[in-house]
Amino acid sequence: MQFILLSGSFHSNSRSLAIIEALKPFFDEHTIKVPQLNELPIYCEDIASDKPTIIGDFLSELEAAHGILFCTPEYNHSIPAVLKNAIDWASRPAFNSVLKNMPVSFITQAASPVGGARAQAHLKLILDSTLADIHICHEMMITGVDKIFDQEMTITDQNVVRRLERHVEGFIKFSEERFKRTDT
Repeated sequence: MQFILLSGSFHSNSRSLAIIEALKPFFDEHTIKVPQLNELPIYCEDIASDKPTIIGDFLSELEAAHGILFCTPEYNHSIPAVLKNAIDWASRPAFNSVLKNMPVSFITQAASPVGGARAQAHLKLILDSTLADIHICHEMMITGVDKIFDQEMTITDQNVVRRLERHVEGFIKFSEERFKRTDT
């Protein structure tokens, strides 16, 4: 199976990218891709009809996927613009996009004790409107994210590692079940 991991941040010290890096071993039997969402142009209907190559490639990756896992910080009580922009590109045409029936799951993180709960709520609302198949599970929010890494941005908090592994395993099973239903 193929999974797409989408990060909500791309700066040099991105905790979301570090978490995605830590997730990779949990997908050991599967193919994963991490698109660089910060390279996508801002969604605009004027250029959507011409669909630049980078957008066509991004949509092809999503279409080939068996599931999408979002990992994002919370910015101003919501999701980062780079993530919303990617969803806007992927959600066209409305109600019949590559996101329709796509298994999706979320990992949010923040330095605060809220752990990105509002970003997760917004992702659920946004992706529900695209008819994505939202993985119903115990929510994966990482609080105090600055305390879980060493200087090399490796997760040292073994409780967080166990939770991430459980979340990914559950999402893979959810995605496998989803695709078994569509194959029959």
